[in-house]
Amino acid sequence: MNSRRLVNSTVVRLIITMQRNLLLIVFLLSCASRPLAIPTRTNPTSAFDRYGRISWENEKARLDNFAIQLMMEPDYIGYFLVRVGKLSCKGDAQAHALRAKNYLMHVRHIPWNRIIWRDTGFGDEFQVIIWLVPRGGNLTFEYDAATSQHVIRNCHRRRVKS
Repeated sequence: MNSRRLVNSTVVRLIITMQRNLLLIVFLLSCASRPLAIPTRTNPTSAFDRYGRISWENEKARLDNFAIQLMMEPDYIGYFLVRVGKLSCKGDAQAHALRAKNYLMHVRHIPWNRIIWRDTGFGDEFQVIIWLVPRGGNLTFEYDAATSQHVIRNCHRRRVKS
């Protein structure tokens, strides 16, 4: 009699374990068949990020967030728009944009063709605006030329020997 009870209890435990495993498999399959709930943008109606002169460490943190968003949305292109302020050096916007693009490409491994930078001219203050735009979409922007209020210096930055 004891061996029969032992077999019955073992069978019952085995059935319960199989039921749990089956429920787990059904749950996992149902989760895998549903699309992920990732919000997507249909129109670039607002900028992803906007900032002025900040430290390189703070900018890298913002660029990291931008890189994460680009990785989550493979059908989007990132636009990096740079506007210099009233006091600026010649080539400031281009140098700033290239530094950011190089960081995104070489550190965060974003393909070169998913990041577009533009110099948008001169404003009251230095400003960077980052947009996410669907592939095939178009982001329009204006180039604001320098006025008599803008001072563009021909700065020579010293290169630090490594």
